[in-house]
Amino acid sequence: EKEVLYVTKNNIRTYFYLDNDYPYRLRQCDDSPVVFFFKGNCDLNSPKILSVVGTRNATARGREICNRIIGELASSYSDLIIVSGLAYGIDIASHKAALAAGLPTIAVLGHGLKTIYPFVHRQTADSILKQGGLLSDFLSDVLPQKNNFIKRNRIIAGISDATLIIESGIKGGALITADIAGSYNRDVLAVPG
Repeated sequence: EKEVLYVTKNNIRTYFYLDNDYPYRLRQCDDSPVVFFFKGNCDLNSPKILSVVGTRNATARGREICNRIIGELASSYSDLIIVSGLAYGIDIASHKAALAAGLPTIAVLGHGLKTIYPFVHRQTADSILKQGGLLSDFLSDVLPQKNNFIKRNRIIAGISDATLIIESGIKGGALITADIAGSYNRDVLAVPG
């Protein structure tokens, strides 16, 4: 009851697996969430959705490549949605590049919608709400925890047609997301170097 009151008061859309407008890409995934929450204004069944993830310790070159790829895609595909995880590094660079290019962007969170983590990305999250949205399969009061971020990577991979990796360590969330995307038979793209 508490969650229903929160989502109603805050104009948060609740998607159930059996809803007609549940994202069809996620429905194809064996481990898709039974329910998730979305606050924003874009179509989760848009014809073109690309996830962009990478290291939290992005280089200037990695951020530049991210900006250039998303900018060039925007000039050809104005209906493209960029998905990422609002984390430091390539994630936040991809959200900012999408916003700058006029593309909608979706941040998939590893916590409930009452929290923005990292807090320093609050202003970007506010902009994302106007030009895309925030998505979480956690109840609103759930706080950030390490395992939550690994769990949310399945949504980043599953809601998209393809996942682009820009800079990654040998271990980390980007490669977990790439592995999950591959298991869903989605294209996985990587910037060489």
